[in-house]
Amino acid sequence: MTVDERQVERLRPTPMLLTAAGVLVASIILFAVNYTEQRTPVVLGWLPALLGTAVAGWSCRRTACTRGLPRITARVWRSLSIVCFFIVLGVAGDTRYYALNPGAVDQDHDMPTSVAYALAVLVLLWTLMRLPISARQRQDRVMVRFVLDATTVTVTLGVFSWYFTLRVLDASGAGRTEIVPMLMLTALGLVGALAFLKVGMTGFGGLDPVALRLLAMAAAVGALGGGFVPLLLNMHPGLSGSMTFIPATLLFVALAADRQRRSARVPVVARRTPSFSMVPYLAVAATDALLLVVGSAAGSVVLTVALAAVVLTALVVARQINAFAENGRLLRRVDANLLELNRYQTQLTHRANHDALTDLANRTLFEQRTQEALAQAGDAAETLSLALIDLDDFKAINDRLGHAVGDAMLVVVADRLREAVRVDDIVARLGGDEFGLLLHGLRSDEATEVLDRIAESLTRPVHALGYDLLVKASIGLAEVWPGASPQELLRRADLAMYAAKERGKGRHAVYDARLEQDQAADAQLGAELRRALDNGDFNLVYQPIVALPGGEWTSLETLIRWKHPERGFIGPDVFIPIAERTGLIVPLGDWILRTALRQAAEWQQRYGAAAPGEIGVNVSARQLREPGFAADVRAALADTGFDPEKLVVEVTETAVFDGGVALDTLQNLVTLGVRIALDDFGTGHSSLGLLRTCPADTLKVDKSFVDGIGGRSEEAVIATAMIQITNGLHLQAIAEGVETAEQAETLFRLGYRFAQGYHFSRPLSADQVSEHLAEHRPLTV
Repeated sequence: MTVDERQVERLRPTPMLLTAAGVLVASIILFAVNYTEQRTPVVLGWLPALLGTAVAGWSCRRTACTRGLPRITARVWRSLSIVCFFIVLGVAGDTRYYALNPGAVDQDHDMPTSVAYALAVLVLLWTLMRLPISARQRQDRVMVRFVLDATTVTVTLGVFSWYFTLRVLDASGAGRTEIVPMLMLTALGLVGALAFLKVGMTGFGGLDPVALRLLAMAAAVGALGGGFVPLLLNMHPGLSGSMTFIPATLLFVALAADRQRRSARVPVVARRTPSFSMVPYLAVAATDALLLVVGSAAGSVVLTVALAAVVLTALVVARQINAFAENGRLLRRVDANLLELNRYQTQLTHRANHDALTDLANRTLFEQRTQEALAQAGDAAETLSLALIDLDDFKAINDRLGHAVGDAMLVVVADRLREAVRVDDIVARLGGDEFGLLLHGLRSDEATEVLDRIAESLTRPVHALGYDLLVKASIGLAEVWPGASPQELLRRADLAMYAAKERGKGRHAVYDARLEQDQAADAQLGAELRRALDNGDFNLVYQPIVALPGGEWTSLETLIRWKHPERGFIGPDVFIPIAERTGLIVPLGDWILRTALRQAAEWQQRYGAAAPGEIGVNVSARQLREPGFAADVRAALADTGFDPEKLVVEVTETAVFDGGVALDTLQNLVTLGVRIALDDFGTGHSSLGLLRTCPADTLKVDKSFVDGIGGRSEEAVIATAMIQITNGLHLQAIAEGVETAEQAETLFRLGYRFAQGYHFSRPLSADQVSEHLAEHRPLTV
């Protein structure tokens, strides 16, 4: 583990650190004063050790309570304060023992004191062993290596202990049993130091690495000072090296605790575990040195063998270190390859779950996030809303300006959707021009505010490859309910989206049960429409368009009727919208066109000049958006032999208001010679600009402007304005819905020369039209 040292507060002389340092200085002075002979009371020599241990314990306790410290790290420092408590007990026991036994030599402890020191070391080791190990560390077998290193240290110490016991103590005349507790504590202390070093190198528990190194130094100083100094220095009874080395040890502990507090809020970054440890090699080197010392005392033969063993050991160590270095290079190369592979896998995963064009989540990831959000919402009773967004007339942009412009527009729309939602919300491109939103913690009434922001953001023109495009979107919203599934939630949002489309472009709708009922009714009626089309249950009627003021027939408008076998007569205002939503309007419209053309061709052939001059056929917006519609019309004209100039295609303003494919289709029809009429003019997106862009020959003024045409009504003003516009643009005007003679007279007086309505004739069947034509056929001489 490592930290950014620039983020760690600088070391400052706190009261704790100053006290610990002062205690160490006092202990050194007292040791120097009493080194040759005991000049001060024995108890006074132990007081710095007692005070230093208490200061270190309190510092560890404070560190454990530091705000922002991980729970495991805090537990380690609490355990270290317990270690300090046992050391205090041990120092107190030494103080009592040395005060009562003036002849006691260094490291001479009674049993309770030895137990206290041993417990301190054991608690320390237990604390370090409890630190969590990551999966990578388990894979690296860190604990196995630690146990082996600890065993190596213990064996090395055993060899040295045996040598000092036989040589040094025999020379001094001391008993061998006196050194056993001392060497045991020294071994445990060095193992503790090794444990701290291992923790520092592997990074268990989130402990600060500098603090760990300070703790390792503390354990090493305490172990070596307490274990080997008595063997090297000849101290008189009543004087102990622990009087100095315990304060030194606890100063390192206080420094470590201070360091941990200062780095509490600095993130710790993992680093690679070292591939090998120097501990075994240091142990071998120490043992080899001891072997040479023993060999030199034993004679030239033993010394020669010892030298050979040392050389062989050095060669083996050198070869092994070289192998480690080579393995290290291979591991670094493998790590680099693994890093590259992980980066590549991350990229593949991202590509698999995100849209390549917009970098939004794709349908797979969106459904996965929806599933996860539903599970969380079910557990925590949270609210969740899902929205589906479909761009209106996107296909027209692709067809007219090309896919590159369409793609550029999608990227801009995706960016605006990201900006309109919160960070926790999910935005996805589900395919084509369809997007999805997952809104966490929002009910449907709250989510509509987000939809309003989205609609507002889309009102700004989208700049795509040099084109400024106006974008509108139909949005459907559904709110989660108990037991909801991702598929059903998406279906409800989809149903609401289509309901929004039916209400007009650029709108949004929220799912409710009525939409379900409407869909069920539409689905049933759509199936019956399909059967009716297959069974030939539809029939056409024709309403005359007459010349004013005489009322002579000039042309016919084709209308469709459906008499359901069970429901009776069903009006076009009911089944035509369903046919448009289900797509049945395409085959139905083709049947209407071909049937009307065959009938009109038959009338022309039979009645000649008496036949209607033109036949009008209504065409829906859905038909105009079909890529091959103009070609279908050309084929129908060719099959029936009908004159294209006598065919009038009637379309509504709404169908062609946004231009695009619909307007291109009309241009193609005009190229064939077909005439165009704007039906129900004045009720849709009325625009003078539309009269310039749409290749219309005729305006059919809606019935709503004819009903109140008498007197000085607003309808009369509008009707007057319309006839002036049509005259100025050289268009033919037809007034629809004329029901009284007064209306007809007023329209003629305003300038209208053509009209249509019940006043002149109701829609007639083909036979009724034939009878009328037969009656009004000119006599031949």
